[in-house]
Amino acid sequence: MKKLILLGLLSNAVICLHAQGFNYDLKQSWAEKPVLHSVNKIFDSASAVAILDERTIEYVKVKESLVIYETDHAIIKIIDDKGIEMYNKIYIPLYSPSGVKDIKARAVLKNGKVIDLPAGNIKEIEEDGRKYNLFAMDGLEKGCEVEYTWLEEKPLSLFGSEIFQRSNIPVQEARFLLITPDYLKFDAKGYNGFAVSKDSVIGEQRVIAGIGTNMKEMEEEKYSFTDPYLQRVDYKLSYNISKSANVRLYTWKDLAKQVYPYYTERTSKEEKVLDGFVKKIPVTNSSDVASTVLAVEDYLKTNININEELIADEATNIEAIIKSKATNHNGIVRLFAGIFDKLNINYQLVYPGTRTGFTIDEELEDWDRADDMLLYFPSTKKFISPTSVELRYPYIPFEYTYTKGLFLKGTVLGEFKTAIGVFGNITAEDFSQHAINMEATIKFSEDLDTLLLNSRQILKGYGATSYRPIYTFLPKDKQDQANKEIIKAVAGSENISNIKIENAALTDYFDNKPLIIGADIKSTTLLERAGNKILFKLGEVIGQQAQMYQEKPRQLPAELPFPHVLERKIIIQLPDGYTVKNLNDINMNIVHKDNDEITMGFVSSYTQTNNTITVQIKETYSKVFYPLDQFEDFKRVINASADFNKITLVLQKAN
Repeated sequence: MKKLILLGLLSNAVICLHAQGFNYDLKQSWAEKPVLHSVNKIFDSASAVAILDERTIEYVKVKESLVIYETDHAIIKIIDDKGIEMYNKIYIPLYSPSGVKDIKARAVLKNGKVIDLPAGNIKEIEEDGRKYNLFAMDGLEKGCEVEYTWLEEKPLSLFGSEIFQRSNIPVQEARFLLITPDYLKFDAKGYNGFAVSKDSVIGEQRVIAGIGTNMKEMEEEKYSFTDPYLQRVDYKLSYNISKSANVRLYTWKDLAKQVYPYYTERTSKEEKVLDGFVKKIPVTNSSDVASTVLAVEDYLKTNININEELIADEATNIEAIIKSKATNHNGIVRLFAGIFDKLNINYQLVYPGTRTGFTIDEELEDWDRADDMLLYFPSTKKFISPTSVELRYPYIPFEYTYTKGLFLKGTVLGEFKTAIGVFGNITAEDFSQHAINMEATIKFSEDLDTLLLNSRQILKGYGATSYRPIYTFLPKDKQDQANKEIIKAVAGSENISNIKIENAALTDYFDNKPLIIGADIKSTTLLERAGNKILFKLGEVIGQQAQMYQEKPRQLPAELPFPHVLERKIIIQLPDGYTVKNLNDINMNIVHKDNDEITMGFVSSYTQTNNTITVQIKETYSKVFYPLDQFEDFKRVINASADFNKITLVLQKAN
């Protein structure tokens, strides 16, 4: 590849970008005589550091078609024994049938000696259904560097993404180049601090450069989702100047126009079959949109097998779906759309954002980010997830809530069905609807060596979503096993009887009937005798609680799957003649307020009437996002529940 250097004749904008650190050198920096690099002091504690992570994506015209070549180049500084272990074997994933070409690798030792990788040492292996090129790097030592590069021909795509920040090692410098023929104009966007230039024409090529420096390793942290915060670049084709310099390609409006007819237009045979199928759905009140949506959703998810991996044409043909009772994700959306059209239920197709991965972006029309689909009902302002068989109206996968999504608003132009794509908020049920509550009454056996508990776990909204599918999808013996594990968490005992499950149907999400898991429990592990005293491990009744230790500075804000409250009420019947010495240990009050409103907190208290002690605990998280400047308070609240978990009441015989 011919080396091109920016000269003073380039535009002021390009000169400015180069001054900011962008490198437009089209040839990657594999030095003939490598030298060792210094490591930024902020990475002194790392086991290895990526001195350079350099990636070039080049679109090349071959005859009448385009081919993508990706060249990757990395230099890794080895700091300690763990670093040696990490890089003594290097795996290069194989994404395309044409495979990886031009692999070069070498180790540069501390004394400057270079050990080149023999070509015969490169092997192709398969692990867990994926293929890799594997090669071993011999002779590594502390302070050496590993350098490797390869070229890969990739399948043509007009959208792409490169993620530079890693979870295991820091990256001292990352470079990105996107090179295309000058008549193809791409847009690119950097995220989380990765800087991207405007495009520049150099000769007959158009170039976008990107750079990131001093990226710390992004380790997973409790109560956070890492992917959205990684430094990366996304890119997409926006103009084919050889056809028109003014017509923007692959916009969100274009996606809406292309997708909407696919899901909403049907053949005459499909329409006829739908007419008969709709009559089988037990709709009790067609004028009530919410109950009708629930009836349709429950009927389809109960009677149609939804398998994402079905790829035959019949998987999306409504006539075939109804006959075979099997479909894939696209097919079930088409079936939902057809039924709601027949029932005159107004709906919108929605591509949701996500809080756990790389989300759809209104500014950069990367169609690869338009993945899963929801249905939105304007009259109720609620959603369903057609492909989530474990959920029912109005609940959708939590990761789509509190995001922005692309809403496809249908319209008709003459006889042509189309849609307008508009971004809007994807909301969730109110915080008050999500609860993980518990009620327990506790008595002592006559000989005071066993606790007799009646426990009820009361789960509402998203608090029930991890449990309710048990009672629909598991056989009875597995349900019984799951019940015992859930109840065992209360008192750590397997002596369980009189298990009672209430409101376990998936349709109970509709009016948010609480899922109740109740049982009688006998426990000896919560009691200890110490002379004439009884030690009662009250805190363990609420189950094991997470303790947060933060050895390293927190990088990410705290984020929860859903806002919720945990209310626990524990009624203790003391044995006759006994008092509790340390009841005040129960009292805890740790809260954080925004504008005088509690947004998170752990508050516990008690009342006593004769021999009956009632303990009330309320743990509150009214938001899903807590910024870094509130993290210490968040940690205090989380740890408060763990501290309560350690409370032991001391019962003493009254004089």
